[in-house]
Amino acid sequence: MNKVKSYVIAALAMFLTLQVSAQFLSFDKVEYNFGIIPSDRLNSKAIFSCTNRGTEPIVIKKVVPSTDAISCEVSRDTLKQGVRASINVAFDPKGYSSMFSEHIDVYTTDKMLGKITLTLSGTVKDIDSTIEKLYPCVFDVVRMSKLNINYGNINYPNTVVDTIVVYNPQDTAVSLVFPNVANYLTVQMFPEEIQPNSTALMVVSYNSELRKEWGPIYDKLYLGFQGKKVNYKMKVSISGNITEDFSNLTPKEIKKAPKIVFEKEVFDFDTVKKGDPVACKFHFKNEGKSTLEIRKIKTSCGCTAGSMDKMSYAKGEEGDVNVTLNTRNKHGHVRQTITIISNDPVNTEARVFIDGVVVDQNE
Repeated sequence: MNKVKSYVIAALAMFLTLQVSAQFLSFDKVEYNFGIIPSDRLNSKAIFSCTNRGTEPIVIKKVVPSTDAISCEVSRDTLKQGVRASINVAFDPKGYSSMFSEHIDVYTTDKMLGKITLTLSGTVKDIDSTIEKLYPCVFDVVRMSKLNINYGNINYPNTVVDTIVVYNPQDTAVSLVFPNVANYLTVQMFPEEIQPNSTALMVVSYNSELRKEWGPIYDKLYLGFQGKKVNYKMKVSISGNITEDFSNLTPKEIKKAPKIVFEKEVFDFDTVKKGDPVACKFHFKNEGKSTLEIRKIKTSCGCTAGSMDKMSYAKGEEGDVNVTLNTRNKHGHVRQTITIISNDPVNTEARVFIDGVVVDQNE
């Protein structure tokens, strides 16, 4: 039993030693995918950066590419503790006609990790000019009609839809994956697997009711490829503006609607010393004939905060918007806006203001 324990301890010690040693020369990445590159593009570039995480100097003795199509240049060969270097790589696709995978062996004086292998991959393919115009966005191994979706005005509580066309120029089929999709987003691919030299439709639905946000929205949809580690730099940007559409209400319906009325719209705090907080309340009443729903409180600066005890007020019910102002970085005349978004069709975005002068402590 003691021998077994000794072997286990020795193996564990060796494993930990290797793990620590592997951190001496740390690369930001060891794989790089060029995506799709035409055969006449000269010297496609890639950069591998490394840092000496150990206490002793490390020398990069040589770099050996697997093919003459790869040329390498090392920014510095000797790295003292904490020093960073880069291996600048150029790839010449001439002679390649499909998917490729090459590598570069980096030999160093790191005693436990003397050789590190860097991998280069991609697809060499000449794209027809018509295809380039239809799908101008290169996204790793596929091309896309766009990388941004702008829904414009999104009328709450509607769900809006937009599409992106994805083209697969490879000689093999490919499938997209969508990690960590928000619950208010739905993504579908038709078909799910994109055949070689074919297109698929990416349908992106946005549910404004589930989003629970008002005004401008900015979201990111991350994309990856089945069987590959997700690169979170690859994403589709989503934007829009969530509003409530009251344009179809009749005059009778407007009379029955909620109505937010503030007792006063400006709070004058006169003069305060810099750093002294300012707090106030804006009292209001629902003078309409149905329930007032507060959708959101927005302020014109991060130094100002607005809150309410609740977000729903019955007919005739009163409430307060509590406002605080941080004056730490303020000086001179200050005027901040607080916007209260509600289901009042006449005053959807009611505004109140906090106003005054901030002086230095020694003034």
